[in-house]
Amino acid sequence: MDAAEVVDQFRSDVNDVAEPKLWPDEEVFRYLDDAQKMFCRLGGGLGDATTPAITALPVDIGNDTLKLDPRILKFRDAYTVSDGQPIEIINYKDFRRLGLRWDGRTGPVRYVIIGMQPHHARLYPNPTVTDTIQTMVDRLPLESISVDDTSAELEIDEQHHPHLTLWMRHRAYAKQDSETYDKQKSADFEAQFRAYCALAFEEKNRAMHKTRVVEYGGL
Repeated sequence: MDAAEVVDQFRSDVNDVAEPKLWPDEEVFRYLDDAQKMFCRLGGGLGDATTPAITALPVDIGNDTLKLDPRILKFRDAYTVSDGQPIEIINYKDFRRLGLRWDGRTGPVRYVIIGMQPHHARLYPNPTVTDTIQTMVDRLPLESISVDDTSAELEIDEQHHPHLTLWMRHRAYAKQDSETYDKQKSADFEAQFRAYCALAFEEKNRAMHKTRVVEYGGL
C-alpha cells in the first residue's frame, strides 16, 4: 500500500468519504506520517547498515565528538572500516562503571559513548587517525510522509500498513473539534495500536535470534 491507499482506508474506517471532509488531507497525511514513526518507536525501528548518512560515523584526528542523525533509535553493532576492529557503543553510566575517565588519552577509538547529549556521542580515546565507524542501527523512516507526495511508499513492511489507521484514528478523534472529538474512541484506538506494536516488537525480536538446535546424547 502506498500513502494514498492507507489514507483511503482510514477515510473508509471513519466514514469520512463525503464532501466536505471532517479531516482535511493535510491533517490525515500528518496522522499517517506520525503513525509510521510511532510504529517504529514502539516496534523497534527499521534495521539499517547501508545508509551512509546515518550509519557511517566519521572519525577525525583530535575530535572526540560526533553528531548523530536524529532518526537513529538504537545502535546494534559498530566497527572501524580501516581494520574491522569492533567498537563498543556504551552508555555514559557504563563508561563510568568500566573505570574510564576523560583523561586526555589518545589512540585508536574503542568506544562510542552515548547518552550524554541528545543526538551526539563522544569517542574514546581521542582519535589519532582518520577513519570511519560503520554501524548497524534501528532507525525512524528516512522520509516524512506529506500530502505533497500522496504516492509515497511506506518503509515498514506492508503487513503492518492496515494497522497504522489505528493510530491515525486515535489522532483524528483527539482533534479539538465539536464534530470530531471523542475522548473514549481516541483512547481505545491508541490502546489497540500500542498492543499491536508490542506484538510486532516481539515478533521482530524472535526473528533476530537464531533458533538453537539442541542435541541429546544417547543413554
